[in-house]
Amino acid sequence: MESDPAYILGWFAAFVGMIGFGSFAVPIKGEAANSVDIDPLVMQSYKSLMCFLTSWLVILLGQEVSFTWWGLVSGLFWVPGGAFNIFAIRNAGLAISQGIVSSSIVMVSFIWGNLIFHEPVESQIIAYSAVWLIMAGLYGMSHYSTAEPMSSQTSNVSDTEEERDEEQTHDLMRKNSDSFENDSTLSQPLEITQPLRRGRSILICGKTYSRQNLGLLSALMCGLWGGSCLVPMHYAKGDTNGLGYVISFSIGALVVTVFLWILRYLYQVFKLRSPRRAYEVLPPFHFRVMWLPGATAGSLWSLGNVGSIVAVEHLGQGVGYSASQLALLVSGMWGIFYFKEVSKPSIIGKWFLSAFVTIAGILLLGYESSPSGPGRR
Repeated sequence: MESDPAYILGWFAAFVGMIGFGSFAVPIKGEAANSVDIDPLVMQSYKSLMCFLTSWLVILLGQEVSFTWWGLVSGLFWVPGGAFNIFAIRNAGLAISQGIVSSSIVMVSFIWGNLIFHEPVESQIIAYSAVWLIMAGLYGMSHYSTAEPMSSQTSNVSDTEEERDEEQTHDLMRKNSDSFENDSTLSQPLEITQPLRRGRSILICGKTYSRQNLGLLSALMCGLWGGSCLVPMHYAKGDTNGLGYVISFSIGALVVTVFLWILRYLYQVFKLRSPRRAYEVLPPFHFRVMWLPGATAGSLWSLGNVGSIVAVEHLGQGVGYSASQLALLVSGMWGIFYFKEVSKPSIIGKWFLSAFVTIAGILLLGYESSPSGPGRR
């Protein structure tokens, strides 16, 4: 039984994607990055810029420069999804938000691959069972990679702090603020592992919403919307597929990022009736502090993106992008062994059990769709 070289390459690329996606958040967890207030669109801009700059390295791999407008469509999926993800990390926490993101991406990718592109599997029942195994394992890893139970995190919040937060919210409502930018309670450092405070709220259009609930909703939106970012590649033709799609993707991401900044500025101009004031209220980039962690995080994500693109090319949307979501395994190991976020052996053991379930699901799904799977020659 011969092994298909393209199939092996696809799984190696999925492994690269897993490493890149699972490690990109590490540089922004240091003290320097956590000392400044990073707006989600600002952090996404660092990622988009590095994605663009590093994409040209595919030329060194012998890839000719090519472009397809489908890259712009991918950017429309990825950039808002990435901003949703950063917002989710800030307000719901890294572990639970990434569990929701990864699980929903697995489901979205498999639906695209199986129902839309009709990527072959030997047994629909076993394939869907594998997907549910993956989603259950990802959720377990996200749950057990949390440093403390959510209840104990939130119980440390004093009544005085909650009353102060409520007072700030009422003050903002009296000022008729209707945007994230004017919500003074939003200006906190990007501390991915900071204790969550359920009592804190965000004011949107005169109504208050729980930060945690908005963060969880953002994580779901990231998975459902951003999980389709590589779907347009299936419609790219010729040299613009696979590695040839990397440059188109990065150009599309950069264009969409700039477009979102323009929309944000025009919204402020409309609200404040002053171009100068509109520019002044735009969030800062904190370049002196963030250039290194931002560039490193963007480069690692770009590495993961290249890996996932090659994986989707050779394994299909359902398997290739789903396998890349094992990034949660990598990020969880960073948290346990490097950042020491989890110390209890029993919790670590449950995390590894969840990881085993996820890996089993990935292997089962890969076997069901492999060239040498059951019933295939």
